[in-house]
Amino acid sequence: MDKEFLSQIDGLGELIPDPKLDNETIICECFCVNVADIRELCAANKQVDVSLLEKSYSFGLGCQSCVKKIESWVHNIF
Repeated sequence: MDKEFLSQIDGLGELIPDPKLDNETIICECFCVNVADIRELCAANKQVDVSLLEKSYSFGLGCQSCVKKIESWVHNIF
């Protein structure tokens, strides 16, 4: 394959927006915190605030897999 074609393929990620998660998607399984909960609580700043989620929902205080995998979901909330 030629380099120009491969370069175009690499650039596709910038053209295709990240898919937004459904409201019902559970992010913190230990405390049943879903995307709707996160959107509602963090709506003012339109960004995920883990410390606010922790205080309000005990988010991340169980097994912590939701916090460990934050890069896989945080950009798909808003």
